Amino acid sequence: MRFVLLFAALFLAAPLSAQGIQQTKGDYQDKFRQLDEVLPAPNTYRNASGAPGHEYWQQKVDYDIKATLDEPRRRLSARGTVRYTNNSPDSLPWLWMQLDQNIFRRDSMAELTDVFGGPGRRGPKVTAGTGGEPSKLSTDELRRQQAMADNDYGYDITAVTLNGAALPHTIVGTLMRIDLPKALAPGETVEFAMEWAFAIVEEDAVVARSGYEHFPDDPRQGGNDIPWHAWR
Repeated sequence: MRFVLLFAALFLAAPLSAQGIQQTKGDYQDKFRQLDEVLPAPNTYRNASGAPGHEYWQQKVDYDIKATLDEPRRRLSARGTVRYTNNSPDSLPWLWMQLDQNIFRRDSMAELTDVFGGPGRRGPKVTAGTGGEPSKLSTDELRRQQAMADNDYGYDITAVTLNGAALPHTIVGTLMRIDLPKALAPGETVEFAMEWAFAIVEEDAVVARSGYEHFPDDPRQGGNDIPWHAWR
């Protein structure tokens, strides 16, 4: 009888153990749960400790940039070359570049999908109206809106060339895809040139992680602008 009961207990418990330990205390995700079920299994690229495996690879990109700062206009212009080495095991028909400054364009996804007074809104305080309460916005928000109206932010890319010939490229939001004349094979390197410019954002006005900050009380005439990673 004891054997039968023990066998039945083990049989009934088997499906439960196969599901793994439930790591959620409610209808939310427990941030302090064990990560055994989340972390990928070790492979040839990453071993069990998370360190690079024997087939780990990483792309290599070298830049040579010459930039000019137009201080009165708060505008940065640059030209440079990009040397891209494909260390991956795959051929690459195109390359992707990140265009962070485009998030400040008036037609950017971030700007067009911003909800007035919405939850999680980043930036100056605004309050959506409820019932008899009117909508409210702070003077900081008025300053931000004025800065966005007065300036054309985002990258102005005037040239992308390979050996003097134009390279087809497509810009969507903060990403640019550069189509190569032929796929870049593993181990090969391509070098192309670019010319671009952008208006540097005033960090305090538009609430950015890079730009410049204006100090009107500086002894210099008109104050002083200090850049914060403005060339990123």
